[in-house]
Amino acid sequence: MTTEEIDLVEEILGPAAAAQWAPPESPGWDWTPFGGSSEYVKPKRQLHLNLHLNNPFARPRTEKPVAVAKVAAKAEPRHFSAARVGIGFAIGAVAATILIAGVAAAALSAFADRAVPGVSVGAVDVSGLTRDQIITDLTAKYAYLGQGKVTVTTPNGVATITYQEAGRAPDLEAMADAAMSVGHSGNPIEDAVYMLRSALGGTSLPVAVRIDPTAIAGRLRQVGGTDLIPAHDASVTATGATFLVTPSTDGIGVNERAVAGGIIDRLMQPDAPWDLQVRGTFQKLDPAVTTKDAQNAAAAAQRMGVEIDLSWAAATSAAIPSSSPSPSPSPSATASGASPSPVPTPTPVPTPSPVPTPIPSPVPIAAGTNKIDAQTVRSWIVFGTRPDGTYGPAVDPNLVQAYVASLSSKVGSRAVEPSVVYGSAGTPSGLKGGRNGIGLDVAADSRTIEAYLAGLGSGTSQTAVVTMATVQVSPQISLDSLTGMAIIGSWTTTFYPDVSNGNGANIRVPAALLNGLVVAPGQQFSFLQAVSPIDTAHGFAMGGVIVHGKSDHTGAIGGGICSASTTMFNAAARAGLQIDERHAHSYYITRYPVGLDATVYSNGYSAMDLKWTNDTPNPIVIRGRSTKGSKSTVTFELWSLPTGRTITFSPEYKSNVLKATDHTVYTTALAVGKQNRAEYPTDGFDTSRTRTVTDSTGKVIHTDTWTSHYIKVDGLLEIGHKATPTPTPTKSPTP
Repeated sequence: MTTEEIDLVEEILGPAAAAQWAPPESPGWDWTPFGGSSEYVKPKRQLHLNLHLNNPFARPRTEKPVAVAKVAAKAEPRHFSAARVGIGFAIGAVAATILIAGVAAAALSAFADRAVPGVSVGAVDVSGLTRDQIITDLTAKYAYLGQGKVTVTTPNGVATITYQEAGRAPDLEAMADAAMSVGHSGNPIEDAVYMLRSALGGTSLPVAVRIDPTAIAGRLRQVGGTDLIPAHDASVTATGATFLVTPSTDGIGVNERAVAGGIIDRLMQPDAPWDLQVRGTFQKLDPAVTTKDAQNAAAAAQRMGVEIDLSWAAATSAAIPSSSPSPSPSPSATASGASPSPVPTPTPVPTPSPVPTPIPSPVPIAAGTNKIDAQTVRSWIVFGTRPDGTYGPAVDPNLVQAYVASLSSKVGSRAVEPSVVYGSAGTPSGLKGGRNGIGLDVAADSRTIEAYLAGLGSGTSQTAVVTMATVQVSPQISLDSLTGMAIIGSWTTTFYPDVSNGNGANIRVPAALLNGLVVAPGQQFSFLQAVSPIDTAHGFAMGGVIVHGKSDHTGAIGGGICSASTTMFNAAARAGLQIDERHAHSYYITRYPVGLDATVYSNGYSAMDLKWTNDTPNPIVIRGRSTKGSKSTVTFELWSLPTGRTITFSPEYKSNVLKATDHTVYTTALAVGKQNRAEYPTDGFDTSRTRTVTDSTGKVIHTDTWTSHYIKVDGLLEIGHKATPTPTPTKSPTP
């Protein structure tokens, strides 16, 4: 390459690039073609301006610039030669620049989705090939890399591991990507230089091999057998107030780790032989945990297992300026329900919002102290390999957090979840009520206790008292948190509005009151508390009640409410939630599922309630709605993040069945011909239903058996009848 050509390259690409195009008699240059490889490539031939000689994609030139330049120099007068030479050089430089730029643009376009000229992978020239074509050629050339075997010889015998079992194969994807990356950086000038370099000097990329170390280790264990005498690690176990050390023992066998490492290192090399011979001899096997390691761990645990003094400062929390229902129990009565039919995801029906009542401000947390006894602390300690790779004691963070959370609930105040307000379209439109709580910072305080105990174990100095932090506890429900929720349990019950249920009011009002109610994780839901006070001022009416096994169709305020409580019970049971309280009716109501009804009752002194606890980690939103008409329905849906729980029920059955009879009586209390069904004939029987709830792993978390004893009720149909005079008896004659 001439001096002028080097100057031209320097002008276009800079001094660093020009230095790489030194003439053959110069010291030359080295270039790392890809990814910092340790292989270097020398240019094979000199770069000339007649690029068609060295560049297969450049246009051929028909003139010889050097020869023309010589003729022009002879024809010019001597005193003009310097100026004309300068002008000629400038024109030549511009022309060469335009030429190189044009060639570069054409080359970049021609090889936009192909490997640039001069690129080879091992012995395969991939110049001008697409990525798919490169993979095809490399597959044909290097398929042999997956063919072969490893012969392992140990004192236990001889076994083989095929290359296929070891996962050995050419890494086609990596090699194709490496080849396509040369000259395709996205920088046009840089890519043009790379392309020229590769075309002139060639770019040789190494053959890449992939293996599966896990498969090799597993297969080696299979073919090599187990250790002759395995090593046993030392361990530490808690025994009351002390910690017992079980010593370690050495083993004898083949060091499988060393054998596997040798196999992996050799198979990663492309020139590994077809039959790789590997030897393994017996040697002493050291335990991972020595007796000394266990003794040190036991001593550290002994230092950790002591009483801990906790303290915290007083703190307050401002209430959210809103309100939510804060009911209290009030006398109510049971009533008959209606037959259920589950509905997966019915269209929501707008329901009236509950009447809010003021919520008192949260109780502030007072300054206090607490002592964690040594036995509790020792129960938290576990032994294992720590993050730094050493064996030692640590505390179970889940147990520490559970303790702090329990303590926080005792000394602090729980946040009250707001209710969700739904718009006319049945979608959430806002939140109502709720308030912040205050308590210990469970996450931060747990980490503080863990760090304190770790310091005791390591022997570092510690303070006498662990200071706990307090934090404001916000409700978990927000409008954003509703995204992703799904129905985890639902049930629908059909009812017929009449005097026995306040013409439907005693069922529709609970559905409206519960709609949007949020039950926080760990919170218990009480049906009576949630819908109280049950009085006419809050929309309830007189309805039916069961007294001594007989129906009084207008004998209690709120009668018929059991259609709502039974619906809620079935929704909660099918959500797999913890059921705390449920009661059966006196007699079976045919429109309820056998053994799965739930009555509620309160007379101001005693009560039968429906209660369940949200034993999931996420809030649950209750959706309640009802329809109108001569045949109406009430539906409850429980919305939350999916729990992964599976719920099954035992089949329905009836035992000790007592058949009911039906009777007709005529009465003057009704108009002539008027009929009144005072009682429906209902068979008496015993039954029980068992529910099994499993979590996402199949572990049983709830098994409940609900037993029901239903009495027999004979039917009674009353018919109006006209009164008839009583005949006067005829006197007998006196003898």
